[in-house]
Amino acid sequence: MSESRRMGEKGRGVFREIFGEMPLPSKTGVFDTSYETYWEERESTGIIPEPARRRARGILPFISAGDTVLDIGCGTGETLEVIRQATGIEGTGLDVSDRALSSVASKGFATLSIDLTAEGASVPSVFDHIVMFEVIEHIADAETMLSKLQGRFRKNLFITTPNLGYIAHRLRMLFGRFPVTYMLDPREHVRYWTTRDFRVWLSWLGYTDVNVLGLRGKPAFLRLYKAFPSLWASEVLYVVRPAGVEME
Repeated sequence: MSESRRMGEKGRGVFREIFGEMPLPSKTGVFDTSYETYWEERESTGIIPEPARRRARGILPFISAGDTVLDIGCGTGETLEVIRQATGIEGTGLDVSDRALSSVASKGFATLSIDLTAEGASVPSVFDHIVMFEVIEHIADAETMLSKLQGRFRKNLFITTPNLGYIAHRLRMLFGRFPVTYMLDPREHVRYWTTRDFRVWLSWLGYTDVNVLGLRGKPAFLRLYKAFPSLWASEVLYVVRPAGVEME
């Protein structure tokens, strides 16, 4: 585990999740917005793979053999790998990190090096599914990216982002501490939403057919995160359908 991680961080027990100290990097300095150092850290510590696989398992019921899947912010490709192993797909990874895309290509997937927030950039073709796991909270102009996905998926757009309305985050605010939603550095995240605000925001962008599913939360054994994701889910999956496509 990286020395950057401290008590109170994501993935800790309930008590530390609420009362733990704000985790900060071991050294100050300029945050590497290119994400090359970001991915070096994650590959060396192994922080990313299991959460990526867990989120991928959450969308398997929606994917059929032969579907095309675009993973935006694909990282090192664990999400596409899990989906391919469970259901034969044609996967493509899109990212701005050459290091991450190299890992994705080594797993046998097509890759796209595109910054969708850049002027004139676009998704070059239409896919059955588009995946965006833990991406938009890192992007100041997430509106531009989401707007460019209109008409680029046939079946589903899957989005996960930290739920600021999670019970532990609410309690943390009550005790005078800001919610911890990042991995290593508070500069990782620049946007925050509750599930209610996120659905309103998506509707404003033209996405009105949205289902909210809880993927994870505490206490896990009660499964409250599935029944009441807005309050009990720390990880929330938004399943967005194009107009006229019904949720099965």
